[in-house]
Amino acid sequence: MPEKLIECIVNKSKTLSELTKAELKELYNASIENNDFRALKIATNNVTGIYDYDERKPYWLLNDFIAPQWHIEIKDNGTSYKRFIDWSAVTLSDGKKLTHSSHSPLLRAFKYWITATDNPRENAGKFKKGISVNIGILLIISLINSILIHSEASNLTEQHLSGLSSDFFMDLMIKYGESGTLNGLYDYTNKVRKFLIEKVSCVSDHEAKLFSKDYPYLSRSLLPDESVLNFSDCDRVKVCCWLNKNGYYQSTINSTKVGLFTRKHLQGNPHVLHSLIYGSQIIPVANKGIATFDELQLVKIDGVKEFKAIPCVEESEMMSEVSLRNILGALMLLNTVQGRYDVSQLPPQVLNDITLSRVSKHIKLRRKGRYATLPPQLVFNLIESCFEFCYEHQDSILNSMLLVLTIGRTKSSAKNSNNKNYYGKNQKSSPKLSSSERGAWVISDAMKLVDMKLIKKGVKRLSIPYNDGMFIKMRNNESLFSLYDVLMGSIQILTGAVMAKRIDELIKLKDHGNLYPNINPFSDIGENTDYDLISYLKKSGNGGKHGMNAKIRRPIPRSVAKIIWKLERFNQAISKAALNKSELSLFNNVDTQEFIVNKITKLSYYKHVDVACDYFETPIVTLENSEQRRYYIRQHQLRRFFAMVFFWSKSFDGLDTLRWMLGHSDMQHLYNYITESETGAVLNGVKASYIIDAIQKNKLDNIQQLADVIAEHYGVHSANISLSAITDAAIDYEDSNCYKTEPHIEQIKLQENLEFQILELLDDGVISLEPEFFTIEHDGHKINDFSLTLRVKKLD
Repeated sequence: MPEKLIECIVNKSKTLSELTKAELKELYNASIENNDFRALKIATNNVTGIYDYDERKPYWLLNDFIAPQWHIEIKDNGTSYKRFIDWSAVTLSDGKKLTHSSHSPLLRAFKYWITATDNPRENAGKFKKGISVNIGILLIISLINSILIHSEASNLTEQHLSGLSSDFFMDLMIKYGESGTLNGLYDYTNKVRKFLIEKVSCVSDHEAKLFSKDYPYLSRSLLPDESVLNFSDCDRVKVCCWLNKNGYYQSTINSTKVGLFTRKHLQGNPHVLHSLIYGSQIIPVANKGIATFDELQLVKIDGVKEFKAIPCVEESEMMSEVSLRNILGALMLLNTVQGRYDVSQLPPQVLNDITLSRVSKHIKLRRKGRYATLPPQLVFNLIESCFEFCYEHQDSILNSMLLVLTIGRTKSSAKNSNNKNYYGKNQKSSPKLSSSERGAWVISDAMKLVDMKLIKKGVKRLSIPYNDGMFIKMRNNESLFSLYDVLMGSIQILTGAVMAKRIDELIKLKDHGNLYPNINPFSDIGENTDYDLISYLKKSGNGGKHGMNAKIRRPIPRSVAKIIWKLERFNQAISKAALNKSELSLFNNVDTQEFIVNKITKLSYYKHVDVACDYFETPIVTLENSEQRRYYIRQHQLRRFFAMVFFWSKSFDGLDTLRWMLGHSDMQHLYNYITESETGAVLNGVKASYIIDAIQKNKLDNIQQLADVIAEHYGVHSANISLSAITDAAIDYEDSNCYKTEPHIEQIKLQENLEFQILELLDDGVISLEPEFFTIEHDGHKINDFSLTLRVKKLD
């Protein structure tokens, strides 16, 4: 009997592994017919473990559910996300803490809301990846804080969650859609301005004058994007003076050796300002994600870039649809507290009408989060420069670095007796040096360890001090450590461009063993071997406590494999010489003070890329006040490279190289690979950029039809649509002395606006850009080729 089979599974007298296929099907049908899902629950849990999840003790919560403070540690593929939630830090408007017994139902509701983030029974039976859990917790904390900020309006102290209405949440989501987390949910910029404007009267004119003498940088003229708070020059000085007296420019540090002390933080400590604004009103948040304000900086923060960066994120005040979906998903998890006897309850069905479609009616959304497309010629030129630099200088830089770091770390002669360079040749040991000896050694003797090829190239010192001429000196190859940064940046750019990896995937590449097969590509066998790059694919694999991303292999050009192989040998030599404090990655950062090699982080990864952009002098753009900014590329822009090469190959002759590199037999196979590898959003973004480029170069057919469909789609007269080429303007002004080769920022913005409009038409299917493949014969040889066709569909 089927019912007996259910009881056998429930009573554990029979295991699932003992069931035949027919019995398993019989069990399924019987469970549905009898409305008895006990056995299916056991079967599901046996495979997924979702019913073993304890919502009061998720794996990432290190202390008790009822504790007034939560210590959280989420691990995901070797990365640890640590977080601290101090529930006791919140004081409600009645003067009682959130942890007071009278507010226990509200506190428990907030806690269950957060643990629901990782509860598979609340997430379609799925265990989320660690990074997704971390993001979910951050979103829910933001929503909790926004409820606390508006506590008086909702009478939170008396009614708890029952005082919240559908209109309240709808208004919250619209504000988020208009201004994001910081200004939508926290109203941060407005609160900062209102708070600080009241402090202007607390500072005398005399105090302000003395303060501006100490920090003359405050008297500079501001760009529009730097003047977010919109203070007058006089008020800005007084505000900064008051902030200085109240700890904004101090970093508080706890040390077990010296106790509590402070140091200057001239950019401004966002945590201090955040605490001044909100006090005990909200759950304290970490510094990360809190904005600093350029106009409140006391000194120029140079960083390591020669220019400020052109924003790589598309300049748009609109929220992306993905971001709004994520915050709505976090909000809907509040429904999971319903029906519990010990928690505050929301009014029934209060969240039912809070939907994406309803919120979208009140705000303009971007379809997808988009990043500004790099000019294609920039990418090709940069790849060429990076490859030539690696080909010419990799050996001499890495050999010199290994010798300099070994001696610089002042290892004992016994430990250094077996040191070798990364090709396996013996190197001499060095006795331990005192600090004064090291200073003299850095200036003079260290240069004796540098490859003569680099000395002839211009190397004069290990590092360049920060000064006005540092970037000229870097491009003159005066610093060994700078050349190492350029080399790392070059290899990162090459690997990122030809492999189209995400930044997190590149950072997590191992220090060696990344190539398959693991054979020396310089050997006779290696010269005839096709190589893959081994990596862990983000947004894949399993979630939960032991979550792991899927391990994949993808083809990599042998030329780039050779560069990676050399870098891996260098990393192994670094580890063997104990020149690293912890496990290394493929790309590593050098601590030039300690002469030690550290695992790469996202910050140091992009420091290398930025140095390479400055070294190879990527193009610059002119802003409204004639300030110039440089293209500093980011990996999400290079991920478009495969698709970009295909569409721009007609102009830049790069398609055959890419086809050969990936081992595809013809162009159509390559295009199929591109469309399978990239999402429709990425492809449409590239197509939109190509269409704009074709318009500018007068190489686009059906341009009038495109103008007509844009006019119809946006409800304007076609006579108001002008799709003229920017290159025409260059021709008009080519004899004029005032014409500049750098594009003005307004030109870039106009191009971005038109690109966005064309992207919407592509997403809506109003227009399409597709290749038409054909084969021709020339001198007895068959040649595969294609043409790109813009198709314009009539609007309904």
